[in-house]
Amino acid sequence: MLDTRATPCLLAGLLIGLGGFGCAAPDSGPDAMDSPDFDAVTEEFFQVFFGFHPSEAAEAGLHEYDALTGRRDAGAIQEYVDALGGLEARLEAIDPSTLSPDAALDRKLILRHVQGELFWLDEVGTFRKDPRFYASQMDLSLLLLLDYAPLEERMEAIVGRLDAFPDLVGAARENVVNPPAPFVETALVTYRGLPGFLRDNLTEALAPVKNPELQGRFVAARDAAADALERYAAYLAEEVQPTASGDYALGPERYRKMNALLADVDLPVDQLEEIGRTELARLQALGDSLAERIAPGRGIEAAFAVLGEDSPDAEAIVSTAGGDIAGLVEFLEAGRIGTILPGGVEVKEIPAFRRTNFAYIIIPGPFEATNTGFYFIHPVEESWSARARSDFLRRNNRWTILNTSAHEAYPGHYHHWTHLNRSPTKAQQLLTAYVTTEGWAHYTEEMSWREGLADMNPRLGLAVVQDALLRAVRYLSSIGLHTKGMSVEESEQLFRALAYQDSVNAHQQALRGTYDPQYLNYTLGKIMIRRMRADLTEARGGKIDLLGFHDEFMARGAPPVPWIARRILGDVEWQPFR
Repeated sequence: MLDTRATPCLLAGLLIGLGGFGCAAPDSGPDAMDSPDFDAVTEEFFQVFFGFHPSEAAEAGLHEYDALTGRRDAGAIQEYVDALGGLEARLEAIDPSTLSPDAALDRKLILRHVQGELFWLDEVGTFRKDPRFYASQMDLSLLLLLDYAPLEERMEAIVGRLDAFPDLVGAARENVVNPPAPFVETALVTYRGLPGFLRDNLTEALAPVKNPELQGRFVAARDAAADALERYAAYLAEEVQPTASGDYALGPERYRKMNALLADVDLPVDQLEEIGRTELARLQALGDSLAERIAPGRGIEAAFAVLGEDSPDAEAIVSTAGGDIAGLVEFLEAGRIGTILPGGVEVKEIPAFRRTNFAYIIIPGPFEATNTGFYFIHPVEESWSARARSDFLRRNNRWTILNTSAHEAYPGHYHHWTHLNRSPTKAQQLLTAYVTTEGWAHYTEEMSWREGLADMNPRLGLAVVQDALLRAVRYLSSIGLHTKGMSVEESEQLFRALAYQDSVNAHQQALRGTYDPQYLNYTLGKIMIRRMRADLTEARGGKIDLLGFHDEFMARGAPPVPWIARRILGDVEWQPFR
């Protein structure tokens, strides 16, 4: 990926000639200079952060970290927490008015990230509750997918990581005590699936390396890692799962703190919930109107059934998604929706150990030589019954796949990241907000349909609504599960009744809400981007250059949405919910 060191405003101007979309007032005066102490703190932060999360450094394209995994024993976690506490104090002591605009933004981003890490590790104690926390260092995907070095060199790094797997498993077994039952159920998908990936898929991928000594070290490391994972999965299933009763709920105070800290939305839970219910009602009304066009007089479920008739063959899900990409690029260019930057997307089948959602995308970081994104789709499982296969294909019909491709590729995540990777500083490239990245991708779904994708076909519109209903129920389930005593079973029923999900997906979505309370951010971020766009349209006399708005939004990096809105609107007091 190109590492263009232009400011976001300069980049946006070079791309689109903003013409009225000028930059908002800077964060500090034009004569401000960056302090040596701030530069030192920034460097130390990344050393500390990448030391604990080396896989994130490698994914960003810093390949000196390729062979490393972060330690996860209790002592290492406490050392990390202590280091973060020291960095937090030093950052808070720096006066942002003494910094240049980019440095002032970097300070806010780094401070927010430090406080977020402390929230999850020190306050919530995720490492004591969630067995999956330790698997975050076990993903070898980019070492295989990216051809940045000869396979033999990448295999050396893979062996280095595999050597650490038994210690990671040991730390998980030592640290995790009485986890919540949903955490164990989800962790078992990972820990049962990984050994097969190592012994089959990984072994096959590395077979072309003709180095007997390296192959021998790989086999030994692979087998030790797979054995450790299998023993841990058996331990979770036989000794932990039968009595697992830990509490996953954050509670109202921590939940509000999470949103204030990580999304810059500080609202009482009841007010936050009402915002979600209002959006749910809007989507239900839109869905009913589209259903009347698709299946007159028969209701929305009959209309969903009509969508299901446009299902791909079981073996064609991946190729169907792959076929969407060129059309989406053409749509963006013809409709002046967003500037296409160099790159492309390759569609692949999700490996077995990561099949906890229908789709996701892996995008190379800003320091990587390649800019190809890898878009993964859940295949039909051979072990499924005929009914399960049929339900899955009908739910993931060609309209749903097109909407998913818009979310994951263009104009969603991949399109966003090609702009984001050109941000002017390391902090702005790497320290992103969930509410902004997922909010943007979700915003682009309905926006694309309304701007004429598939000629604004009502079937695509209904697929957009169904996916949006899923995100709206995530929003309400997150609040319910973490602040109102909602059970997993009650959450699952919400997904079935309000988002029209099949039993398998409804269960997966309910489980996800227990360990990912931030999944309300899809809807929360989308709503804030829509509010920001409406306010900008009003400020521009009722007209907006959509290409200019989208390009400037993406050029601002991905801090919390309100931070972007305040800079674009030139209003430091802007709030999305007044």
